[in-house]
Amino acid sequence: MTHTFSDIYTASQSHLALDGGHFAQVALDENDVISRLASRHRTTGRVCERPRSGAPQVTDRNDDQYLRTYALRHRYATATELQAHLRDVRGTRVSRQTIRNQLQCFGLNAR
Repeated sequence: MTHTFSDIYTASQSHLALDGGHFAQVALDENDVISRLASRHRTTGRVCERPRSGAPQVTDRNDDQYLRTYALRHRYATATELQAHLRDVRGTRVSRQTIRNQLQCFGLNAR
């Protein structure tokens, strides 16, 4: 079953109405997003990911998963050790700060 943008917009509006006053701030934020998406859809005819500012992702999903698994198995490995291991095994060159940032996303800490 395919949904049009108007179907999603209508469903979101009814969902926000059911939430009530307790979620007023969340509803306002979601409503702003929905309004922006609806406006973009009316203007361009589509809603999709647009290019973002900043450097592109260096690690792919497999690199991230490998880093997470290795960090969990070797709890006392430093960011430098994780960096060297990722470079040796996966061939991915990243900074220590990138390693720390990725671990933080996983809810882990670097030593």
